[in-house]
Amino acid sequence: MTKVSPGEKKYKTRLYNPLTTPLHSLSDWGIGVGMYFSTLASMIVVFALAGLLNVKNMLYYASKEYDRDRFEEESGGFPLMNPLKYSTVCMTREWVVCVDCHERNSYWNNIFVDSYYGTAVNPVTGKTQILINRTTCAGAQIEQGIWNIVTLLFLIVGISLFVSYQNQVEVRLDEGKTSASDYSILVSNPPDDAVDPEEWREFFDGLLGELTGEKQQQVTLCTIALNNHRLLKNLVQRRKDLKLLKTLLSETCELSDMNDGAAVDAAVTLYMEQKREQDAKVNDGQPKSVFKQFAAFIFLPFSVLGKILHFIRRKLGHLPTEPHQLWGRIQSITQSIRLMQEFEVYKASAVYVTFETEQAQRAALKALNAGRFEVWTNKRV
Repeated sequence: MTKVSPGEKKYKTRLYNPLTTPLHSLSDWGIGVGMYFSTLASMIVVFALAGLLNVKNMLYYASKEYDRDRFEEESGGFPLMNPLKYSTVCMTREWVVCVDCHERNSYWNNIFVDSYYGTAVNPVTGKTQILINRTTCAGAQIEQGIWNIVTLLFLIVGISLFVSYQNQVEVRLDEGKTSASDYSILVSNPPDDAVDPEEWREFFDGLLGELTGEKQQQVTLCTIALNNHRLLKNLVQRRKDLKLLKTLLSETCELSDMNDGAAVDAAVTLYMEQKREQDAKVNDGQPKSVFKQFAAFIFLPFSVLGKILHFIRRKLGHLPTEPHQLWGRIQSITQSIRLMQEFEVYKASAVYVTFETEQAQRAALKALNAGRFEVWTNKRV
């Protein structure tokens, strides 16, 4: 069974059957979906078996032995009451004298006061007595209690086995959907000077060699992330500026190598000379027609607003407007990059290690797993 892409028309498709679809197919939407349906099926089995263990108790509570007036009238008039036949609800009641109820009248001030609380006159003494309507069903019995304890123990064992089963299902579904993260680990707190990938490779190869007894290489890739965000930020900004400058200079010439400073400088100079010549021709040309002057007057506010926004963005350093300004910023960024590469020492901030197999990744994670106390004391307990 294969999941098709949305809008598939070439092949005949059908919906997933919720009863016959294999679990590994349900995980096509992600491991979480597969785990959800696995949990649902497991809980159905566990609680169904727990219900079967309580059948004897349910039959006892539904019998006349427990309650002789078991829903004889109510079940016929109200079908929803039928399931209560198998519970401990007791319908056989009798009125008895409550000796100390006069001291706790507030207990009976509720909607059931007429059904379960009343008064009567004692024919012998002539005094008013308080009556309550109590159940006459048997109380807790040993046999039913044993079945309840057995059910509780079954649920404890069943939930424990369920947790173990879910862990196995998670591993199986995870292995069925492989990705780079399944073979990799992240070291988030490496030593500051641990910037040699070969040193990390030797460490993990030696660690896995001791665990598995195999001498072969287990590490495929090792990437060290350095704390050089300022350098990367300048490199990215330089590349963006070079791309923008190349676009501006494409009107006058084509540059194949933007890293050739002399060629770029000559192209910028040529561009500025041509622009000055064009501006001079515009200023020395014929006077504008009345229509052009009227159009310029109408659009004057928009032109002024555009120049203001342009000026603000330029002052904020977001938009050098001329090629010579952009080229100047590129040269300044290039000089900063060279100084940072020459004088700054970058520390290791994270290490990404990719192994040949998932078993090697899990073995490394298990070997490096440590509690908080072990981390604090830097000592394996």
